[in-house]
Amino acid sequence: MASWLDQRTDPHAGTAPLICIPSAGNGDFQFDRWPDTVGPWCVVRPPAVGGLGGEAAGTRAAAPLSSGLPERAAELVTDLRRRGVEKFALFGHDSAALLGYQVAVELDRRGAPAPLRLFVSGCPAPRYLNRADEAHDEPTDDELTERVLATTVAMGGNPLPSIVATGVRALRAELAALRAYRMPQPGPLRCPLTAIRWRDQGIETEVVAGWSAYGETDLVQLPGSGLSYATDPAELLRVIGDRMPAGDIRRPAER
Repeated sequence: MASWLDQRTDPHAGTAPLICIPSAGNGDFQFDRWPDTVGPWCVVRPPAVGGLGGEAAGTRAAAPLSSGLPERAAELVTDLRRRGVEKFALFGHDSAALLGYQVAVELDRRGAPAPLRLFVSGCPAPRYLNRADEAHDEPTDDELTERVLATTVAMGGNPLPSIVATGVRALRAELAALRAYRMPQPGPLRCPLTAIRWRDQGIETEVVAGWSAYGETDLVQLPGSGLSYATDPAELLRVIGDRMPAGDIRRPAER
């Protein structure tokens, strides 16, 4: 995976950065099984900005979480703009997909160039979020611990007590951020979307297809569970590699 570089020094000529936002509690190496490039995309993971993602299955301590998704999105956009990164795509799974969407919203609000594409994986469309939250009780610490343990083992991590405790805190904070997240009426984004539904994740087709209300969207259904994006990503990578960025992705110095 490429380091967090601006587009003037990106070594993968002819590709556009695909910024992979880590999911909370799923470890700091959840994209380790991804290659450096996927078709026209250079795979990049941003640094921890306002607690993006979590390190449940990794080795680093989690950064403090910002108060909500809009605040985190604003921090990431500010970092992108500071680094001069303009032509890029976004990938997010589960709540990280909502954060990717919020980044696109924030870019639009600032009048900045839109992402080349937004990939949302295993996540209901925002207008279904509140309904999903109301259907589930608040999980206990024991339930979150079981989830972190299962995720850590699935991703090949070492479930040390300190790592598990960090993962539980990250998930609890993420749940609070999601409960506080309120969306306005759907408005079309200025970028195309690819929405991925994993057949064994237990999310209805309807709520994933609901992303079509937010812009030009193609819906893809793939075999696998909610962790397949990290543990068995071959089919997902094929889908991503087939989605070509619109327009010229060359850097100014290459023209």
